[in-house]
Amino acid sequence: MRKKIIRLLGVGFDADDGHVRITTGDKFDVIMGSDESHEYITKLITKIEKELDAQGLNLDELSPEKLGEIVKGIG
Repeated sequence: MRKKIIRLLGVGFDADDGHVRITTGDKFDVIMGSDESHEYITKLITKIEKELDAQGLNLDELSPEKLGEIVKGIG
């Protein structure tokens, strides 16, 4: 049986400077985007991870609805 790999992926589509941005963490990857959007997405995903840790949850335990609730709660 293969182990599932569950990660958050953030993708920015607004880069027009030709720079390829890639940031990786233990449970996430953020690729592309302008400097501003890349930084915003990275901070958002970091907040999501902190909230998951605070609630004692893992990504593979979440329904899409629960993840949506967490994201809305972060604002």
